[in-house]
Amino acid sequence: MLLGGDVDAIAGLLVLRERQPFTIFAPQSLLDLLRVNPIFGVLDPAVVRQVPIRVNEPIQCGAGLTLTLLEMPGKVPLYLETQGATVAEPGPTYAARFDANGRRIAIAPACADINQDVRRQLGDCDAVLFDGTLFRDDEMIAAGLGAKTGRRMGHVPVSGPGGTLERLGDLPVRKILLHINNSNPILLSDSPERRQVEAAGFEVGFDGMEISL
Repeated sequence: MLLGGDVDAIAGLLVLRERQPFTIFAPQSLLDLLRVNPIFGVLDPAVVRQVPIRVNEPIQCGAGLTLTLLEMPGKVPLYLETQGATVAEPGPTYAARFDANGRRIAIAPACADINQDVRRQLGDCDAVLFDGTLFRDDEMIAAGLGAKTGRRMGHVPVSGPGGTLERLGDLPVRKILLHINNSNPILLSDSPERRQVEAAGFEVGFDGMEISL
């Protein structure tokens, strides 16, 4: 399931190129991105099926799972930005909602803003895996790792006004942060930031975490 066109969202497809049959579910715009870049020609169409899906239209995707594509506030991938752009250019970003056995989970690894529509779409889930890229909006700048804020990169910060803790903290769902940048102090189990997110009712995702529907 492809949820965005950023490099870290699609590059993993190249690891799956060894003629192993699988299906790619994605909105048509993202499938078009694969078609115009010749490197993705290694995904042999004889074994790799590409299925275009539309926002808010549930489809059966196998293993007893019903998949629904949800639209999230986002930005265009960096490599598609207008040269010299100084502000984030809006672009399609998505979340995946899966239903099975009367339960529901949503996965939103990128979200530029948590508005009322985002809250509505996530509020009726049993669990939500949500964008935890940066703890502070200026984290990359303060650490000397980059010149962009989290929002400029299309990621709402975990803390601060309008951040994830403030905007999703009251949702009565299991909340798990993922897509966490290596600059984010919530990765440290004994950090004050980690204690803050846990006190607010959030979990920090980890390698090997399993969730059963």
